[in-house]
Amino acid sequence: MTAQYRAPLPCPPDVRHIARQSLAEAMSLLERGPLSDRAVHAVRKELKRARAMLRLMRAALGENAYQRDNAAMRDVARALGEVRDSKVLLDTLQSLPTRTPVTVDRSRAELRTRLRRERERSRAALGGNGTSLRRSQKSLRSVRHSLSRGPADRYDWRVLRQGVRRVYGRARTTLGRVRAHRAAEDLHELRKQTKYLWHQLEAFATSDGGGARSLAAATHRLSDLLGDEHNLTVLRGKVLQASLAPSAQKRLLARIDARRERLIGRALVLARRIFRDPPRAFAARVTAAPR
Repeated sequence: MTAQYRAPLPCPPDVRHIARQSLAEAMSLLERGPLSDRAVHAVRKELKRARAMLRLMRAALGENAYQRDNAAMRDVARALGEVRDSKVLLDTLQSLPTRTPVTVDRSRAELRTRLRRERERSRAALGGNGTSLRRSQKSLRSVRHSLSRGPADRYDWRVLRQGVRRVYGRARTTLGRVRAHRAAEDLHELRKQTKYLWHQLEAFATSDGGGARSLAAATHRLSDLLGDEHNLTVLRGKVLQASLAPSAQKRLLARIDARRERLIGRALVLARRIFRDPPRAFAARVTAAPR
């Protein structure tokens, strides 16, 4: 009887190399001196990608190493979060419709002034804290060094499959809560897990793993929609904190809430398509790993 031919599996992506590259880029940006808004965004994106790869390596790294390295990268990203938020909030406020009553325009101008002051303070704090930036560089250097230990081939399809299944499963569970309640904390969690999944699918697409390329594009779009919704939620909090005329505050909140609802509706339609499969089936589909 003739043996059935089976095509060899594609090699798994070198997720450790991707993580170390992202860390190197983040460190390079931090070392260049004063950070522009674009540099802050780039550092945070590189750290998000590195943390997504770390989640793929989790089963092989061990829980202690995973928790240590993940916390180090998370803390560096958080240190830049206030600068990032201050820029994004101004852009989000600017994007709201401008054809409004005079009282709303005046309140919008007052809020814009307040946000600009917060932005100036956050940028001054970041620029004047060289010790914090050096500490961040040291932390990332330590994580990059730790990821060089051990053989690269331990991050095989089986390990990667566990990692993506965990992230996908967490996002899928969170999506169920979002459908039921649309709570801000659940939307924020769905956004985080979707971003991790996007970066993971990008990595799998290099190995042509079971349709990962098209799924990566869809997941990227979903993360953008959820990101825009998150920015509006943060801006909503700023409007509530500001001393604005009650009628103007009410109008601004109504505009923010209307846009949030549209974004959530579009996100849920797309999310239902992305997260339709059980975690085990999804992971098998995108990793090219044998069942």
